[in-house]
Amino acid sequence: MYRLCIVYAFLALTVLEAPALFAQTETAGTELTMAISPEFPRPGDPITVSVESYNIDLNRADVRWFINGKLVQSGVGGKSIVTRAGRAGELMEIRVVALGENGVIYSANISLRPAKVNLLWQAESYTPPFYKGKALMPYQGTVLVAAVPSFSRGNSVMSSESLIYTWKEGDEVIGDSSGKGKSLFVFRGDVPIRPKTISVLVESPDHTMMAEASVDIVPVAPRLLFYEEHPLYGILPKALIGSFFMWGDETHIGVFPFYFETDARASAQISYGWEVNYQPVSNERGPSITLRRATYAGGKSNLFLEAKSADEEKLFQAAEERLTIEFPAKAPSFVGEE
Repeated sequence: MYRLCIVYAFLALTVLEAPALFAQTETAGTELTMAISPEFPRPGDPITVSVESYNIDLNRADVRWFINGKLVQSGVGGKSIVTRAGRAGELMEIRVVALGENGVIYSANISLRPAKVNLLWQAESYTPPFYKGKALMPYQGTVLVAAVPSFSRGNSVMSSESLIYTWKEGDEVIGDSSGKGKSLFVFRGDVPIRPKTISVLVESPDHTMMAEASVDIVPVAPRLLFYEEHPLYGILPKALIGSFFMWGDETHIGVFPFYFETDARASAQISYGWEVNYQPVSNERGPSITLRRATYAGGKSNLFLEAKSADEEKLFQAAEERLTIEFPAKAPSFVGEE
């Protein structure tokens, strides 16, 4: 019984005294390198914090992790932890302490104050009033990108004008568009035509808070869609695709230039060239044309339209469309005939 008590007392002493022995061991300077992935986490995001060292073998070291002073993980070879970023603006102190085989303690810490930024973009292109989708960027078009940051310290929200913005097109920093308070970015498409990634890094003035966001801008070809313009009901909502059956003696066909950079479909910013049966219609230069039956016989006619930007530098901002007009045979009418 006596030997058993002695062993129990020794074990208890060992367990209780281990932290003290750990703390009293010789401490070295910061020889540990910490990293967070993702580099700029948003509030509540899962994060992985890892540690590396070229001075000690961390695989054999007793590694302890602390978050805001609280021990969250310990063990030999524990070179990383998985946790979650805190709330927006909430300070998160992460500390790692490693006891090497040589009896020396190495430590490092990193601070994290999560923030976030969203990117919104708007193309300066035309869509009709009844269109419910988003206006897309045309070839060689222009897009306005707006950064909407959410930075706070405790209950205090930081103004967007006080933050520092670094804008990139792909991997290239656009210095003229970057700086304090520059939350807006104008992107202009060029040739060769290809998608472009626009990104922004937003920092607090003291560089203790950072957030990053990116968006892929994909240019699209402008498009023309034909619609029937009814004299009583206006523009009928169904687009005319491929062919159109003309029942009366006259019809009005209008076009909407989707994604052209123009303020309105009838504008000096865009030019139209109509053809009927491969012959130019010189007196029709606007976004609509009037077609009249020329014979009582039935048949088909070919309608063609080419539209292009009035800006000669925007050669790829152009589109064309065709429509087959079908009309049935019609018996001639005579004066006085019932």
